[in-house]
Amino acid sequence: MRRLCVILLGCYLAATFSVAAPRIETQQQIWEFMEKYGYITRDDMVNGMPKDEETKTKSIIYFQKMGNMTMTGVLDEDSMNLMNTPRCGMKDMESFADMMRRKRYALGPRWDRTDLTWNIIRDSQDLPRAQVESIMERAFTAWSDVSSLTFRKVSSSEPDIKILFAAGEHGDGFDGRFDGPSGVLAHAYFPSLNPIGGDAHFDEDETYTDGTFSGTNLFQVAAHEFGHSLGLRHSDVEDALMYPYYRGYQPNFQLHSDDINGIQAHYGEGNGKPEERDTPSTPLDNCMPRVTLSTQTADGSAYFANETHVFRRTGNTIPAGYPMRIVDEFPGLPSNLDAALFYSPYTYFFKGSEYWRFRDRQMAGTYPRPMSDWGGLPNDVDAAFVWSRNGRIYFTKGDQYYAYYPGYGVSSYYPQPLSHWRGLPSDGVDAAFQYSNGYTYFFKGSNYYRFNDGTVQVDTGYPLNTAVQWLGCNPNELVGPTSETEGDATAIIPSLFVILLSTLIGICTF
Repeated sequence: MRRLCVILLGCYLAATFSVAAPRIETQQQIWEFMEKYGYITRDDMVNGMPKDEETKTKSIIYFQKMGNMTMTGVLDEDSMNLMNTPRCGMKDMESFADMMRRKRYALGPRWDRTDLTWNIIRDSQDLPRAQVESIMERAFTAWSDVSSLTFRKVSSSEPDIKILFAAGEHGDGFDGRFDGPSGVLAHAYFPSLNPIGGDAHFDEDETYTDGTFSGTNLFQVAAHEFGHSLGLRHSDVEDALMYPYYRGYQPNFQLHSDDINGIQAHYGEGNGKPEERDTPSTPLDNCMPRVTLSTQTADGSAYFANETHVFRRTGNTIPAGYPMRIVDEFPGLPSNLDAALFYSPYTYFFKGSEYWRFRDRQMAGTYPRPMSDWGGLPNDVDAAFVWSRNGRIYFTKGDQYYAYYPGYGVSSYYPQPLSHWRGLPSDGVDAAFQYSNGYTYFFKGSNYYRFNDGTVQVDTGYPLNTAVQWLGCNPNELVGPTSETEGDATAIIPSLFVILLSTLIGICTF
């Protein structure tokens, strides 16, 4: 019903103005839209069309997933209506794998400070300057109330966040031009060293209003765009502010818990009183149905974590008191980590554009430090591990992987398709590590895969359930299928054959 209201609103707005944004109808317009918002890349197209039916269907399915629609892979009437609904001009996804992210909210770059400044550089013609400033202040307050952020209006022409109203081409280049009423309402830029980083632009061809169902509510559009200015990507939660489509004026506006989780993952909770968070704070029955991070430490412990909590495994035992909060086990680490890597004697943790180094449970040095230290690795990696076959370090992100050489960086031959690792999920993994028995394990959703270094593929009989096999969870208390087959956590005697094999063929490359 809510989606129908969004679609009807878009149709109403499109009919209200005589010179509206062009309606998307032709195949050329459809695939220009799909490329603009990240559902397909130019490399996946030939003469402006998807290169094959599989790519076409996959793109449409992800578009429908973001729009909370039935994922048929066919552009039906509802899909076309949503495509023509007024929306934000920012991308919805960076790659196919991005849609399969571990969190409903998605994080981009962040500011390195929490006290930010703003100013309106070019005024709106719809509302008086003083009223627009009041609206902007309320929009910033929506975020500062639930985080450690603070915002100050300044008179400088170079604040952290520059706000301007403009129509059509306004200095952002061809791809950043506005398209007229009822199409792209506004766009903003993620924090960066670029002078435009953090700035928010509003289409002057829209009719912006305040506190009324007519026109386009400036407060809600501004609050959404400022989410991007602070480093939040689009969410596929329909009730979230960071949902890409305009949902009409909401008199009793409140941030959704999905929005709050995202901003707090970047900047902490602050002194506000946020709504109840829906990120897993205590695993199901003190267990984790799925993990998003796995690693070892120098003392031989193995760790498995979700967004907020971590299990520790020593030999065949989970010590009493686990799971614990990540920050309690590893003081100084944030929550919602992306990946971890044990490279003796240190364990490295990665999040966004930063990383931390620990020796066992103590931070080893002054951290965080920038990911640029790793020479060619992207931000927001998914998994990291040392492969026992050749002793090299590998990182994954989405459906690609990178080989990293200490002291040198990422090889020029990378990234490569993750499909080279036969038997793994083609759209990416959530976590990976080399365990003490010499095997490399990959985790995806609620399952894990054991990789055979000799045959260079996943072993027969996998995947198995992570919570049951590694964390000793009761399968009757977990949602979804599990396997009763004994897995590696219940039979983890180190394989001398695997270790010997890995030593003999360590000179091989992959």
